[in-house]
Amino acid sequence: MQKLLFNSPALCYNEIVKGSRKERISVYLKFQNDVREQHNVFAAVQNDLFPLLSLSVMAAGEFRCGKNYLTEREGYNCYLMLFTLGGQGKLAYRGKTFTVKPDTVMLIDCNEWQKYGTDGKDWHFRFVHFSGTAAAYLYDNITAGDRFVIPVRDTVTFRAALNELFSAPRVVLPQEFLKCSAALGEAFALLLSEQNSAENRVRPRARILRAKEIIEKNYAKPVSLDELAAECFLSKFYFVRLFRLHTGFSPGAYLRSFRITQAQNLLKSTDDGIEEIAERVGYTDVSAFIRAFRQVTGLTPNQFRNL
Repeated sequence: MQKLLFNSPALCYNEIVKGSRKERISVYLKFQNDVREQHNVFAAVQNDLFPLLSLSVMAAGEFRCGKNYLTEREGYNCYLMLFTLGGQGKLAYRGKTFTVKPDTVMLIDCNEWQKYGTDGKDWHFRFVHFSGTAAAYLYDNITAGDRFVIPVRDTVTFRAALNELFSAPRVVLPQEFLKCSAALGEAFALLLSEQNSAENRVRPRARILRAKEIIEKNYAKPVSLDELAAECFLSKFYFVRLFRLHTGFSPGAYLRSFRITQAQNLLKSTDDGIEEIAERVGYTDVSAFIRAFRQVTGLTPNQFRNL
């Protein structure tokens, strides 16, 4: 169990309870106070339920900050979720700098060095320091790929979850702990849902890129529709629809066009015969090659070579 005891301009302490022993761990903290207004600021009074929750709210609040607001910290054993309501902030974290705009969530591990403050004239935000048995899992999944500032699309639902959390200002009784944990869980559920939705929009493009890569690497060999669909983990029907949507071609037409492009290069750069070129680009029947070449270019291979 952890409790923030006090802070000074440069240093504060965590008190970690391990069995019957208490240990103090120093926490670096530099705080430049330019908070113009603050609302619903509270710290949880921890009890035996606290370490058992999947998400435990440690402290929360709403700040309206001026241009000089700044927090620089390291070694605080919790995570921070910060939702920007207005103005703009800037975050330095893990060797990168992020702009924190309205309707975005900033999510960081306060054990690691971080510095964040107002970027411009003002910054209005709500913040939640939290821990819990699921905290690390949620943090790792949502911030994968260095996504430490995440745009929120359904801001109405997200704000409603935060409103529910901030409606329990004391957080002393077990039911208040559970209420805060549930509200924070709703906020995380929305972030995960939106993340999965975004990934599902990206995943089809990635699959079609994979199919194109297979075609372009193996065009000289037989390439079957069944194999391509299987490589993309899609049904043949859906794969063909998706491929046409993203490329403008059916898979067969794309393969044919790519083969003929390679044949054009060989016709201009080598003295190889038509039959040999046909075989090199994946045609075992020279007549089929000539027909395909004419369909794509409007010329026979010999006519193209003699241009």
